[in-house]
Amino acid sequence: MSGSSRQQGFTPEQINCLVDALGKLELHAIFQGNGGNAPEPEAVHGTPIEDLCKEELAKYKQHPLDLWPRLQLWTAKNEMAEGLDQFLLRHLGFFNVEPTSPGYMVRLRLPACRLRGDQMQALAEIAETYAGGYAHVTTRGNIQMREIQPRDVLSVLQALGDAGLCCQGSGADSARNMTASPTSGFDASELIDLSPFARHLSDLVLNTRELRALPRKFNVSFDAGGTISCVGDSNDICFQAVEIDEDAPVTPGTYCRLGLGGISGHRELTRSTGMICTPEQSVLTGAAMLYVFCEHGDRTNRKKARLKYLLDAKGIDWFIERTQQKLQDLGADFQLLAVSERHDRSRSTVLRQAHIGVHQQRQLGVNYVGVAQEMGRLSPDQMREIGRLAIEHGQNDLRLTVWQNVLIPHILDEQVAQVSSGLAKVGLGTEVTSFAAGAVGCTGKSGCKLAHAFTKEDGTALVRHLESRFTLDEPLNIHLTGCPNSCAQHYIGDIGLMGTTLTKGGEGYYIVVGGGSDHDKAIARSLCGPVPSDDINRVVEAIVGNYLRRRASNETFFSFVGGIEDADLPELLSPLEIAA
Repeated sequence: MSGSSRQQGFTPEQINCLVDALGKLELHAIFQGNGGNAPEPEAVHGTPIEDLCKEELAKYKQHPLDLWPRLQLWTAKNEMAEGLDQFLLRHLGFFNVEPTSPGYMVRLRLPACRLRGDQMQALAEIAETYAGGYAHVTTRGNIQMREIQPRDVLSVLQALGDAGLCCQGSGADSARNMTASPTSGFDASELIDLSPFARHLSDLVLNTRELRALPRKFNVSFDAGGTISCVGDSNDICFQAVEIDEDAPVTPGTYCRLGLGGISGHRELTRSTGMICTPEQSVLTGAAMLYVFCEHGDRTNRKKARLKYLLDAKGIDWFIERTQQKLQDLGADFQLLAVSERHDRSRSTVLRQAHIGVHQQRQLGVNYVGVAQEMGRLSPDQMREIGRLAIEHGQNDLRLTVWQNVLIPHILDEQVAQVSSGLAKVGLGTEVTSFAAGAVGCTGKSGCKLAHAFTKEDGTALVRHLESRFTLDEPLNIHLTGCPNSCAQHYIGDIGLMGTTLTKGGEGYYIVVGGGSDHDKAIARSLCGPVPSDDINRVVEAIVGNYLRRRASNETFFSFVGGIEDADLPELLSPLEIAA
């Protein structure tokens, strides 16, 4: 190229092209100082990075789904995840619970609280081979196993996968196990089987990256309106099946009424939204609500990050408006409908002990068998036998309840005796007292580093003590939870006990009374505490004794306590001298 050619520079056409390109890239802002637009600060859904709490910052730096390569390294080295790494790993289903319990706890994901008999048998092998030789049914109709060594994590994942099971999204900031009425599909009282929709929503969440790292944990339930409750009142979203009457401004029929913001550990039950959708619309509705929570939930303060606090700050109407908009964004061809609850027909009676014993299904001559377990615990032999009975007599179908036990459905009348006999051989039964049927407990101090008391052990001893003193003709629920996180939902128990550490050391409990759900919806009221663990048998004995002596004929504990003023509650402790 000649010197004269080099001096000619760009042609007018080239200059115009460059100016246009630079304008589109907005590179001019770099040279304009304060006159240009400053770069947008990094943020997560509007929250600046510097304002994120440490857990949110950890998720920002590494999405939980991207943890797999490091998990493989930990497994190869037999190393436990620690600190924020462990927090991230909980999203994949594994919890470091040391030093309380050795190794990891794994919590499964069993949408609609269902699994097959052969899957139960596979879990028995996992519990025996890789875990501590036992499993627990949880208060979300789920199963968890403990004492898994880090070197075995990948083997457990492979075994779960081989059985068609998974543990994804069962901890930390996930939409946890999505519950449904355990008698779905065969309950003569239910309005509709909602379990398929629970499973579809669960699959949607597991396959949506953005919904795998929410601002905080999230609970969703699908209550079919049948015999056994799934305690929808304590869920962030409750889809409650209702029958809408002919006077409503919609076509009469079965719908899902939406409740929001239940979190009983924070003394809040679901709030009415006044909105309904069809059962078929529940999956996209749930997804839209999860997106709204994901985009607007508090990522700076984990103590105020649950959905309840977003509703407190913005209101139900605001949340519904954002949900309606998100439904449009998702391409839904429907909107939620505002229909007053006065158009709901009365739901069938919840039978509070129908999760235990032999009960007739919708089909004539067919039954489900509610297996009585001690605080949710199962041995591998018990799991194998339950699986065998389901395969041979129950269409390979099993259901789990939020009352921490297993149902074996589809048992013919003539096979009930065989099933009962098989259960008895492994130390399980179908008949228990009202105390045992209504007792639930979280893992407690023997397996959880957050717990302050040995809930399962104390609960078992308490049930035995009460059985030796009284005979009950009405259901009575006793909930024991080890800490304020309230995994066993002590605030919705007839009698609730929350673990605490005593001033001088040792374990104790605060005691509340009068909680309930469904027909008996209420948050329990404080009675006394802290009471040393060694004293809870005599204290609860006094409470139950006063109830039985003073109640009206066949009056429930919930009704009895509801008639007592706050100032008079300490009379339940008479003749004990316990500080209220």
